[in-house]
Order: sequence, then structure tokens, then C-alpha cells
Amino acid sequence: MNFNETNANLEFCNNTTPRSLSIAEAVACVISVFTVVENMIILLAIIKGPVSLRKPPYWFIASLASADLLSGIEVILAIFLPVGSSPLSRVALKGMAVVTFIASINSLLLVSFDRYLRIAEHAKYNRILSRKVIILLIAISWAVSFIMFLIVPLVGWSCQANYCCRNNGLCICKEAESICGQCSQSFEPFTKSYIVTGVVYFLLAVVIMTGFYSALFRIVKKKTFERHKHSNHVSADPKFKKRELDLAKTLAITLGIFAFCWLPVVALFIADIVITKPVKLLQKAFDYALVPTVINSLLNPIIYSIRLPKMRETAKRVVMCGLFSGSISGSHWASTTSLNRSVRRKTHSKPKTSSRGSKSSDLLSN
Repeated sequence: MNFNETNANLEFCNNTTPRSLSIAEAVACVISVFTVVENMIILLAIIKGPVSLRKPPYWFIASLASADLLSGIEVILAIFLPVGSSPLSRVALKGMAVVTFIASINSLLLVSFDRYLRIAEHAKYNRILSRKVIILLIAISWAVSFIMFLIVPLVGWSCQANYCCRNNGLCICKEAESICGQCSQSFEPFTKSYIVTGVVYFLLAVVIMTGFYSALFRIVKKKTFERHKHSNHVSADPKFKKRELDLAKTLAITLGIFAFCWLPVVALFIADIVITKPVKLLQKAFDYALVPTVINSLLNPIIYSIRLPKMRETAKRVVMCGLFSGSISGSHWASTTSLNRSVRRKTHSKPKTSSRGSKSSDLLSN
């Protein structure tokens, strides 16, 4: 980088022209608002709803909702919060956003582990995942996110010393190209090793989640087959095939949406790692690659919470109470809970017509 180029970069950073809002940022902001509201409803359903929703296994869902709620807030803050021209402020703000996204991924891993264990070790489930173990797992998942992706960058794992930033705007390298070659172009002012760590973390998460859900599918398929082994033509049983297909679709959608939403930003980071010469397009592309990851935080409550019958009904009551009564009173929950109990008693008094194997189709709703 020659003297004239250095001066041009410093002039770029001294420009006080207000930063304009891009289309991608506007879309991400709108999605984030819905994400915040949606996950707030899930947390209120767990906190204010029936006691059964506050049992330890639902704490994984609460951790996921908390991470996605904070992700939505962080995206909004990153777009509108005045952060001045300090590169360190960018490290703090962007690092905090990464923490919430990583915490969301960690929570998804814990949910997949919980679902696998619930089926694979049903008899030992409560002993293995005790209250203390669940709290420890959630605490570790958040601690790893904070320490690795925020604390360490703040104390030196970043390129803040080599960058200058516009007031509330973009950042650019103010040093020689050989120095900034180790810095990310799409996620400044962080190092390339930082985004390498993020990419590897994501890929490991996909592999682990795939392993848990694949093992879960094999176990359920085996148990369902054993329950029907005394029947004739089991393999041709339409109900057996339908349950197997429904489970496979559910697991494929669960993993597919997660991988698809994160693919653009991961692909961008891989390109950033490989490319060594300055490419302005990398910096501009990040806003667009971020949108699908925000969509993932919007879809998580639907995939992992609202699909649960008990959670869905409770979330509806939260919305109805918020719209029409302005509060969620204990008497309301008591009356609806007693009504549900009476309905269940009437339902249980009727003769059962479904087979035991039907539980496998609802395993992801437990």
C-alpha cells in the first residue's frame, strides 16, 4: 500500500457523511423485530404458563429462545446504535452479535442431544439429565460463546489496531496490505482466524446434529418395527411407512433449514478466507448473507417450540391475554389449566384406538 492509498483510506474514515441504510439491513431489521416478538412470546409461555413447561427439559428451549431473542436485538442495535469511530466498539458490538448466534447454535445442539437421549435412554433420561446437569450444560454453552467469540477478541484477537472506521459507518485497513492480509474483509475488524473458527464451529455443529438425529431415526425405526413384528406384512403396512416417512421429513426439515439459512454467510466467510487481495464486494455482501441467519432465528420458535402442542396452546393464550386483558393473570392460567384437566379426563375415559407405535410420529413434540 503506497502513501497516496494510505491517505485515501484515512480520508475515507474521516468522512462524516451519515451512513445510509441498505435494503438488506432494512429487511434484516424488520425480520429481527418479528424475531424479538416471537421469542418473547415463547419465553413468556414458559415463564407464565403451566408448571409442566418449566420442567428442566424445557430449559433448552428457553435457552434457544433467549439466544434468538438477543440475536434479533443485536441485529437492530448493530444497524441503528451510534458506535462512533472506534474499531474496538465494532469488535464489541459485532462480537456480542456473534455470541448470540453461537449461543443459538449451541442451544440447537443441546435440543438435538435432549431429543436423542429421551428416546435412546428413556429409562435413564431423568438420571442422566438431572436439573444440575441441564443448568451446567446451558451455562457451559453460553460461557463458551462469550469467552471464545467476545472476550478473546476484545483482549487482542482482532485487527482493531490496523483499522480506522467512519463515524457509525464502515471500517477500512489503514496499514500496509501485507498486515491487513490476515484480517477479514467481510467481517472487519476481525482476523481471518476468527472467521475460520466460526466456520469450523458451524460445520462441527451440523455434523453433531446430523449424528444425533440420524441415530434417533434409526432407534425409532427399530422400535416401531419391533412393535409391529408380530403383524403380517409389516414392511408394507401403510401406517408404518407413513410414520417412518413423517419422521424422516421432520428431521430433514429441521437440519435442512438450519444448514440452508447459515450457508450464505459460511460460504462468504470461506471466500473471505481464501481470497488474499482486497475485494470490496466481500464487505458489501455480508449484509445480504446475514439476512438468512436472521430468518433462522425467526424460524427456530416455529420448528422447536410452536410445533409442541402444549407450547402452542400456551403461546396462543399469551398472545390473547396480551391483546385483550393486558396482563397474564394467575387466575386465567388456573382456570384454563383446570379446564384442560377436565377435558383430558373425559378424553382418557374413552377407549384407546391408536396403536403404541403412533408415539414415534410425535417424538419431536415431547
